[in-house]
Amino acid sequence: MPSSTLSASERAFSLYEALPYPNVPLSQTARNALPEMFKMSYTTAQYVRTHAVIEPEGKVLLNAGCGSGWETLMMAEANPGAKIVAFDLSPASVKLTEERLRYHGFTNTEFYVLNLLELDRLGIQFDFMSLNDVLYLLEDPTEGLRAMKRVLKPEGIIRANLHHRYQRQVFFRMQAAFQKIGQFDVAPATGAKHVREFMGSLQEEVAKAVLWDPLTYKEDAAILNNYLLSNDKGFTIPDLFRMLQEAGLGFLSLVDMPDWSVESLFREVPEFVRRKLEAMSPMERLHLYELLRPAHRLIDFWVDHAGSSLVFPWSDEDWLEGSVQFNPILLDNSRFHQEYNQALKDNRPYEMQWTGATHGRLSIPPDKLKWLAPLLQGQTPVKVLIQAATEMGSLDEEKATDEVLTYLSALEDFLFVLLQPSF
Repeated sequence: MPSSTLSASERAFSLYEALPYPNVPLSQTARNALPEMFKMSYTTAQYVRTHAVIEPEGKVLLNAGCGSGWETLMMAEANPGAKIVAFDLSPASVKLTEERLRYHGFTNTEFYVLNLLELDRLGIQFDFMSLNDVLYLLEDPTEGLRAMKRVLKPEGIIRANLHHRYQRQVFFRMQAAFQKIGQFDVAPATGAKHVREFMGSLQEEVAKAVLWDPLTYKEDAAILNNYLLSNDKGFTIPDLFRMLQEAGLGFLSLVDMPDWSVESLFREVPEFVRRKLEAMSPMERLHLYELLRPAHRLIDFWVDHAGSSLVFPWSDEDWLEGSVQFNPILLDNSRFHQEYNQALKDNRPYEMQWTGATHGRLSIPPDKLKWLAPLLQGQTPVKVLIQAATEMGSLDEEKATDEVLTYLSALEDFLFVLLQPSF
């Protein structure tokens, strides 16, 4: 049957039965994929929602559209002690996911072949759900959000994403072009072969304009998930907020929120712009950013039941009387400890990829690495860090206090450190 006569779910089934995605070796560990584990962390998402550090042990987590199970493994690694449930349309994908989790020793798990819109058939209520690279393929993404909301616990969180219309516009155009020349009506492998031939025949400047790089698209899956992705759709920030309102869900944050800062786009923000920004809603600020810099493939977001949470900014007293810790996925990662200690030894900045950081990269100067070092042992009173900064000799107590609070606040914006107030 030609693929153009199939529904979106049937096309997805056909593709991912043949090519479970992503193609990651079964033996590969997810423990060093910290930026991705960040997105799958229940504790991180709940901190955004409540300003409380809530452990995942005993919680019930769902990886919807699990694919080959790579993200399911990251969810399991990022949430020790949680029960992990995963499903996909593709039996081949579900089988591979189960094999992957068993291989890495995770047994508190359940696996299902299921359509997202039939999620309530499981009879399970979830504390956290992650749906990656699926929502924008549905005929009606709002229905997908409603399906997840129906099985979301009152204090639960959904993490999902949408393709960004502005950033991905070249691929949408090329999908339409390949639709016109019949490449959605052939077998996936044939379509991928034809795309390579087509792109390789274009004038160099034309190929560059349509983002063709043969080194990037060596594997069929990369072509099929970009140039030949059936039912792919793009959305904007206003689209997201409209869909959430229709689904009865409340916006918590973008997963990479600091990387959507309008102020970061200016050498110096003009005063008239600053005044306008102060009056804007979160949606308006995010929309202005995407109009100026449509650099993100995904609008990646955390949401909850509308009106179920409200957090206020920390006061200086909260910081001074509280304790801080590194994000739990860092505390439990031996590679992070090794690389941090090596940077300390070499007296150089510590740099790493981190989803919460501006432009996806975090760099901590050597002097701050030293007074932050007690956090490697676990939760530490802020006053202890201030004392450590003072004893380094270059700052008096007042200046050290200002520096420590300012820097900790910035790291907390990135969800790199989490604050436990004294109350």
